[in-house]
Amino acid sequence: MSLRGHGVASAVHVPIERFLIVGIAGQQFALFAELVQGLLTMEECGSSDILTVHGQEYPSLDLRGRLGLAHVDNGAETRTVLVAQAGIHACIRVDRVYGLHEVERTRVLPLPGQFRSEERSWYVGLILYGEGVAVGLHSKWLLSGATEGASGLLNQSHRLPLRLSDTSDRMEKGIVC
Repeated sequence: MSLRGHGVASAVHVPIERFLIVGIAGQQFALFAELVQGLLTMEECGSSDILTVHGQEYPSLDLRGRLGLAHVDNGAETRTVLVAQAGIHACIRVDRVYGLHEVERTRVLPLPGQFRSEERSWYVGLILYGEGVAVGLHSKWLLSGATEGASGLLNQSHRLPLRLSDTSDRMEKGIVC
């Protein structure tokens, strides 16, 4: 309403995305919330390569290997994230779960210009949440590892994706991919 009492106030609709923020080898990644089917502790899932939950099999997806990240031993915060989309199921071991965050789409930043090749299909962009930043992972790329099977995850013909630390090092050296 205006100062003179005329006019109609309208609510502004701000589109949001929901992400589960997880940590792997000290880096934060964002998974679209609609992919997430559940979270399990290490005691609940054990060390099996294929988890069966409510009659559904979830093969292990080596996201750490696909991203070229160092192996870290399981800790108290280690969780297994169950993901699924379009009939494809997988489980991903993460070092930490930071939580579910609703993020305005304006806080999903596009990839920097250094990302020019196939990695554009791996990453959604940079997700600004709370006081943190996470790299958003494309659902299709993420679950493509489950369809390749355990032996195809690190096929020599696949380049490992760039990590943020690689990008900042390259920017400092003036290297453009």
